[in-house]
Amino acid sequence: MRIKKARQMLQSFADDTRLRIINLLNSRELNVSELCQVLESNQSNVSKHLARLRFTGIVGDKRCGLNIYYYLSRPEERAHEELLNSITVGLAGLKTFKQDLQKLKELRKMGTNFGKGGSKK
Repeated sequence: MRIKKARQMLQSFADDTRLRIINLLNSRELNVSELCQVLESNQSNVSKHLARLRFTGIVGDKRCGLNIYYYLSRPEERAHEELLNSITVGLAGLKTFKQDLQKLKELRKMGTNFGKGGSKK
């Protein structure tokens, strides 16, 4: 990995919302609407953060009907993998991360249109 790529990834990790998105996507694929519900944020803000994460190769996306589902990319380079693991594993115990995952679980139980179409990791 080049130092520029490493710097860009580290800069991507320097935002609370992006860290929360990474945490949520570590559990399963989600679309923007689902992320907005969990994060209690608007679509424009979440989309901006997803674009940054896609740019650095942390997040990938796939189209499923009218929705685009986002997922954590599988790193090809060891350094990329280690940086991502430091976030997903190293910070998994944070209170906010646990609360987000609990909210995701509750929203999925409530049903309606939440979680339809995305695949579980």
